[in-house]
Amino acid sequence: MRHEYQVLKNNLLNSYHNKVMVLKAATAVAPQVRENSIADHAFRLSIGLEGLVTVANASGDAESADELEKVVAQCSRGEIPLPAIA
Repeated sequence: MRHEYQVLKNNLLNSYHNKVMVLKAATAVAPQVRENSIADHAFRLSIGLEGLVTVANASGDAESADELEKVVAQCSRGEIPLPAIA
């Protein structure tokens, strides 16, 4: 995967995991609200990753698009990966 996509993918994953960590640590949040908020953040992550797939495809970078599609599929299964360490 091209470095640019790797950086953007990691930014999206970092943002998701930071938001989830804050929600899980918050004690004044009802469980249903927490669950709904985490699902909303997962949806936003998915939209961001799909956008990267679209850009990679549009620019003719099939290799990056394929790798990003694998991450999208993993997230769709509820298996949100941690960002890669640079």
